Formats: sequence, structure tokens, C-alpha cells
Amino acid sequence: MPTFNRVNMAIRAIESVLAQDYPNIELLVVDDASTDDTWQVLTNKYINDERLRFFRQSTGQGACAARNRAIEQAKGDFVTGIDDDDEFLPNRLTSLYQAYDDKYSCVCSGYIWDYGTVQKQLFATREVVSLPQLLDLHSLSNQALVRRERMMQLGGFDVSLAAFQDYDMWVRVVLGFGPALRIAEPTYKVNVGHELGRITNSPKRLDAHKQFVSKHRALMNERNLHNQMFYRQSMEHIPLSFMQLINSTRFGLVKLKWRYYIKHKLGVLSRWRIKMFSKGVSGLFKK
Repeated sequence: MPTFNRVNMAIRAIESVLAQDYPNIELLVVDDASTDDTWQVLTNKYINDERLRFFRQSTGQGACAARNRAIEQAKGDFVTGIDDDDEFLPNRLTSLYQAYDDKYSCVCSGYIWDYGTVQKQLFATREVVSLPQLLDLHSLSNQALVRRERMMQLGGFDVSLAAFQDYDMWVRVVLGFGPALRIAEPTYKVNVGHELGRITNSPKRLDAHKQFVSKHRALMNERNLHNQMFYRQSMEHIPLSFMQLINSTRFGLVKLKWRYYIKHKLGVLSRWRIKMFSKGVSGLFKK
């Protein structure tokens, strides 16, 4: 788990890992040169818990470098991750480990998108995800259970990417070791209701997406490229015309594209819906 300057969220994430019903774990926390009291608070709070190991970067190197350091230092055969503003459900590690089979490159699960007052389940269906499917859409999640040796063999996360590091990692894992398994039960909670920015909202995301597509261009067919461009269009909040929608659905992801089309047709209602999810009904009337 990488962390930087949000100690209270980090504690919540750590506690969710320590509450796992799978007992044989170690949690490696890498402080990416926090400028507040994160290091002191965390190391003092968990000084007597042998399940935790703490590392501190002398200078800020980003979350990917922190993750790679943790993977290098890990003692277990398997690794998985958590962001410091997210949470594990208590049975996450058990369910991933029980589902694991070496014929899959990695195992992930559906997840919960928590807006603050409303929760939404995403990708909560069991599926074996092949490379062509994955290049259409990031249908795994930001965290997966993988053999540590596989991550080491692939060189870990790409520190040159400002975003899409997890997507890039799982593309390389699936390319190298075969299809991934996604189990249906959501066991990971992504907390998006807070206002301490996520990379999801960063302006660097568009540049990183261009870099991601360029890096994997040789693996992509026409369908993959079209769907990546649709994803870019959605990041830029550019609406689809009806004819563009009909043309785009030839390349799959039909439900996703229809939802996007309708969302823009009902623009004001859609924005109110997201605001209500995040702030509740009273939030609709606040600037």
C-alpha cells in the first residue's frame, strides 16, 4: 500500500486489511515521502503489530515506485494491493486465494464504487477475461492477486505512466501468462466521495491514456482501437451523436455506449444524479 499525506484514510485502509478472515498475511506500507505526520502516526500506532512492515521513500517517487518497492520486499508467494483511500471487505483475500488457479494469470473481483451516500457495484459478474477483451475495456480492477514471481519477471508497475498503471500491468500480465479470472463477489471498495483528489480526476489522465495506447498499439485490432477512442471521448465528456452511437456499437460495449449516449442527452439530470450520490439530497442545493 502506497500512502502520501492522508493518514486517517491510510489507517482505515490498514484496518480493513488487518480485519481479513485470511490469517497468513503481511501488509507492506510505503510512505512516499509524506510531508505531514503520516510516518510518525502510522509507525507509532502499529509498532507492535508484526503483520505490518513500513518503508519510507526519501523523496517522492509516485505510487508505482512505492508499489514496486513493496513487491520487491514481500515475503509471500502472492501479492495484491490496496490504495490508501480504499478498503478491503473482510473476505477479500480468502475469496481471491480460493479462486486462484495457475491456469489464470491473476484473479480479481467485482468492486464497490462508494460515492459517499450511495454505493454501486461494478463488474460484479464472473468472467474469464482474455487479452482482446481487456484491450477493449479495463474490465478487471485496479487490484488483483498475482504470483509475486510473475510481477517481478515483468518488472512491476511502469513508473513512467502518470495513470493507467494498473491497466498496463494487467495487460502485460495477461499477455505473459494467459487470461485473468474475475470473480463476481465485490470485495474491494473504491471510495470516491472524498475531496482529496484521485488520479482518476487528474488532467494528466488524457496524456497517460495516449501513452498507454501507444505502448500497446501493436497488440490492438480495429475493435480495440475504436473502443479505446470511445473511452478517451468519454474522459473528455464529448457527447456521441446518434449516428456515431450506431456506428460505435458495431465494435461491442453496446450497453456502456448507450448509457453514455443517454447520459449526455439527460445532461443536467445526470450531473444531479452524481452530485446526489456524493453529497446526498441536501447536496443538490449547495454550490
